[in-house]
Amino acid sequence: MDEQRGNGSDLPKPKKPPKPPEKPGELHRAAQKKPARAEQGRPAARKPKNRNTSAPPVRKQDSRHPYASDTAEIPIPPMEYEDDYSYDDTPGYGDYTAAPAPRKRRTASGHGSRQYTAAPPPRRRKRRSSCLGRILKGILSLFVIVFVLYSVIALLLISRLEKVPSGSRSIFSGQIGTGSNTRSILLIGTDSRDLTQERGRSDSMILLTINDHTQELYLSSLMRDSYVNIPGHGMNKLNAAYSLGGADLLLDTVEQNFNVRIDDYLCVSFAGFAGVIDAFGGVELTLSDSEAQAVNVILQSEVNALMGDDPMADFLNGEGTYKLNGKQALAYARIRYVGNADFERTSRQREVMEKLLEKAKTNAAAAIPELVGSAMPHLSTNMSTAELYVLSLRAPLLVGYDLQQQQIPADGTWSGITMPDGQQALQVNFEANQDILKQSAYAYTKSVGE
Repeated sequence: MDEQRGNGSDLPKPKKPPKPPEKPGELHRAAQKKPARAEQGRPAARKPKNRNTSAPPVRKQDSRHPYASDTAEIPIPPMEYEDDYSYDDTPGYGDYTAAPAPRKRRTASGHGSRQYTAAPPPRRRKRRSSCLGRILKGILSLFVIVFVLYSVIALLLISRLEKVPSGSRSIFSGQIGTGSNTRSILLIGTDSRDLTQERGRSDSMILLTINDHTQELYLSSLMRDSYVNIPGHGMNKLNAAYSLGGADLLLDTVEQNFNVRIDDYLCVSFAGFAGVIDAFGGVELTLSDSEAQAVNVILQSEVNALMGDDPMADFLNGEGTYKLNGKQALAYARIRYVGNADFERTSRQREVMEKLLEKAKTNAAAAIPELVGSAMPHLSTNMSTAELYVLSLRAPLLVGYDLQQQQIPADGTWSGITMPDGQQALQVNFEANQDILKQSAYAYTKSVGE
């Protein structure tokens, strides 16, 4: 055939096949090259841009791949694209371009249409109580429990007291302490063996003043031998007022002579005093040899018999420091003929009261059972249940007050006098002692140096 073509054959020469492109881009350009107008017949339509083709462009594999060849074209498998992206098939690019519209949640509803709804708001978590809140709730619950328990115990103790309604009182009321932030309670210790028996004389009289201005508790011992004017009965010793008219007449006598206001009273018998001391576990005191011997005499003569014990029971062995029980403390508080007579006697009584208040700060809870059983029935007062309950609520604060003590009449404000019946008494300078009470127990501010 070649020979025929070479010998002038009329057959046209065959065209040479196109050379394979050397570069990957040349394959696309060769495939898209426009044909000659004679072969085309009509102009070719322009290919639209940004059109997704069914087959992606073919890329040449990297020659560094172990299975790649220099000339082989490996088709790239079709890739799945997000709806928000489109593929630009413009020759020479092959890039992905992000659609400008923001992505939204799509729901499949309708035929061939897309509906978009906003994403639901995030679910809120329940707010948990903080650690501080739980602590505060626990403290509040504990406070309520303690308050209820304290109130029950206080009301139980109050219920055991003997309530004595106030009788006829004098219209006169002392001026010292009126309108001030103070409260006065007269503590009366009687020499009667029991409150149910015929009342005797007041063996001890201590004016307890609660001063909220100075935050002090004042124990002012009123001397029993003070020569005073008893309303309706004339001049007599102060301790005679109780035997003549009871606690009400004693309060009127103190108010009228010392010009002080007294709110209430608390009366205790011998048995009640000893019961309170035993309830708190006794008091620790240091006694001289003469005081110890005097205690033994009083125990043998009256106190042991009053309590139903052997006359020789609970004797002390000379001077020393003792933890006195109720009977021994009662005998100690009644010593009169050792030292400076009644002046030292009132000092011993205030000392026992001071030791008792100290024990009450630390041993109050342990004392409650015995107080309810044996001590409280021997105490009487004119305060109502409500007044006693309010006072009991203040008790935890009052134990923090400073404790002060004094005697009335004070030294240098009295002189000895013989009564018409021949008894010895104390002639009192009432104006001087009123000033002392005003500046101490009823003061608005603490004195300098205290």
